[in-house]
Amino acid sequence: MSLLDDLCGDLRDESDEIIEVLESLDEDSWMTMTAAAPWTVKDQIVHLAWNDDATVRALTEPEEFLAAKPSGMEAIQEMVDSVITDFTHLTGAETLEWFREARRQLLNSFAGRNPKDRMPWYGPEMSLASKLTARFMETWAHGFDVFDGLGLDKPRTDRARHVVFLGLQALPNAYSAQARQLPDRPVRLDLTAPSGEQWLMGPPEATDVVRGSAFELALVVTQRLAAADADLVAEGDVAHEWLGIAQAFAGPPGSGR
Repeated sequence: MSLLDDLCGDLRDESDEIIEVLESLDEDSWMTMTAAAPWTVKDQIVHLAWNDDATVRALTEPEEFLAAKPSGMEAIQEMVDSVITDFTHLTGAETLEWFREARRQLLNSFAGRNPKDRMPWYGPEMSLASKLTARFMETWAHGFDVFDGLGLDKPRTDRARHVVFLGLQALPNAYSAQARQLPDRPVRLDLTAPSGEQWLMGPPEATDVVRGSAFELALVVTQRLAAADADLVAEGDVAHEWLGIAQAFAGPPGSGR
């Protein structure tokens, strides 16, 4: 199985997990506030569907995508923020159908491609593997918001490995977002997966180590859980500092949880 096939399969399963919950909601439940206030459950899904559509355009129509790309990060952020208000007229059922179709097209667009190929985006261009991993991370994080907002426990699956991996890969970006100097020592991970497997990531010789729950580290790097409240132990100053500022997402630092 290729890397993209693996990512597509896990993203499909992650999507189906969310869709199964959404199918049971009445209209009032779609308006449930999530911890990412002022976003409701519907806002979370609108954000995912819109980003899927944008990703498909960037992959299949790169010239048209670049021609329509806003100039400057401030304009890009304004565009992203406006998405929620632009689609408030949609019902829950319409939002679900949009998400279903956008996700189907996304998965079809990535299938069979070379994971090392490049594509444009609103920030720097990305490899297809990196972009699909980012789509998984966003789906996982916003899916958690939906489950959490509805008072449900998000299933703990080993699919969280994609989020953990991206969180560690994004360590330099976390320091850059905080305007901090990148440390000269790497961090490695020694984690327990939901299945009980041991996950080792990062240079084996690194003395700065984060140990503990892989699922809870995924929540930390998506800023859905404060590091102090997670089942994690940081060994070394760099590991401890990184846990406090970790973010698997691009852009400015979030407000955390």
